[in-house]
Amino acid sequence: MKIEKIYIEGYRNLKKYSTEFDPKINFIYGENAQGKTNFIEAIWMFTGARSFRGTKDADLVNFEKDSAKIKGDFFFENRNQEIAVFFDKSKRKIFLNNVAKPYPTGVIGKFRVVLFSPLQLSIIRGGPDFRRRFIDSAICKIYPGFMKTIVKYNQTLRQRNAYLKTLNVSKSSEHLLDIWDEKLSDIGAELVKKRLDYLVLLKEELFKIYSEISNKSEFMEAEYVSSFFKNLKVESSFEEIKNEMKAKLEKFRKSDIKTGFTAFGPHKDELEIFIDKKNAKKFASQGQQRSLAVCLKLAEAAVMENIFNEPPVIILDDVMSELDDNRKNYMMEKITNKQVFITDCDKFVSEKLKTGTVFKVENGKIKRDKN
Repeated sequence: MKIEKIYIEGYRNLKKYSTEFDPKINFIYGENAQGKTNFIEAIWMFTGARSFRGTKDADLVNFEKDSAKIKGDFFFENRNQEIAVFFDKSKRKIFLNNVAKPYPTGVIGKFRVVLFSPLQLSIIRGGPDFRRRFIDSAICKIYPGFMKTIVKYNQTLRQRNAYLKTLNVSKSSEHLLDIWDEKLSDIGAELVKKRLDYLVLLKEELFKIYSEISNKSEFMEAEYVSSFFKNLKVESSFEEIKNEMKAKLEKFRKSDIKTGFTAFGPHKDELEIFIDKKNAKKFASQGQQRSLAVCLKLAEAAVMENIFNEPPVIILDDVMSELDDNRKNYMMEKITNKQVFITDCDKFVSEKLKTGTVFKVENGKIKRDKN
């Protein structure tokens, strides 16, 4: 997949602009707060997802404008396509090949992008929920229907928790929990099984990429740790996972009633990442943590390419800081078989480019620069 051209008008601080993109590397530089991240955020909005910075749609419109528009021409699934997104102060409208979609999520999977931004460092530095979200989000990009499994599980979890709180203040029958335990275990096993299957694919690519980016000087591992299944393995069947979860819920039912919260399930599972046998969250340097987060995103892109036989677009926002020269060289020299967007404050970094196009962003104005 490749983005061929973009048109921007009224989006954040960016001036009205239209340009064609390089099919390989697009390097975007400029001082802080000039609009670099706004530029790549505009590209991200073609995915149908919300802003990766958590911004409300209404706040994406320039404060001097009433509306904003971004339009992109891209080549995907062996044909030229067009996507357009319109923003106003109340809603977002999205069109794919001039056909309006009822909801922005209607284009998920139709415009494939893998993004790294400094916010993704939470995958390594943050709590287990960040790593669970990373896995689930990556799976949804490949299997959009998996989102229904996540929604169904979260709804059932809330319902079970609500009933637990009822039991804590009344004498309602505990036997009704059997219904919720059965349902939650069934959906939970489906969720865990999908995560395990995906991690097999991810780890294969992750180890290769990290070995290259670290020049084989470090060894990394990743392990899925279940909160309810001590001996969980990749080969564990759906029924085994379901039975283990159901047994755990039954065993700790009294405790759950007391707290009003379900203490075990895939919502409490963890993806643990290690460098040279040490937990990366606790012991990795800032540069190593950044390298790991970037490698997770690059591995995610590789899995997508393997499955669809077509690489996604890769966006690397402020990726170079805290990386040593070997890791920087990897970013500029090795990722050349797909379209990549890289932002940085320092134009000097672009001198490492062997191929690609350089853009400068200043006061919301974007212009091509000499490589």
